[in-house]
Formats: sequence, C-alpha cells, structure tokens
Amino acid sequence: MAGMVLRKTGVILLTILKWILQAALMALKLALGIVKLFLLLLALVMRIVLTMAGVSAGRR
Repeated sequence: MAGMVLRKTGVILLTILKWILQAALMALKLALGIVKLFLLLLALVMRIVLTMAGVSAGRR
C-alpha cells in the first residue's frame, strides 16, 4: 500500500517536473527568437544608416 502511494507521488512529481522543464524550454526558445528578431532589425537599420551615409558622403 505504501509502495503504491510512493509510486504515485513520484509519478506526479516527475510529471510536474516535466511540465516545468517544458515551460522553461519554451521560454528560452521565445527569448532566443526575440533576440534573433532584434538582431535582424538592428542589421537592417544599420544597413539603411550606412547606405544613407555612403550616399551623402559620395555626393560631396
């Protein structure tokens, strides 16, 4: 009887731990996606700025 209770408790704890790990991995994936998007936007802005600076420097 006690073994059954301990087994069920262990299964519940492992399930909760699995959920926590899945949530942590999803949060990490989301954070990395946000960083990737930020870097892409930064590269786009820098390309535009450098192009405008190059055009203005070329006309002088």
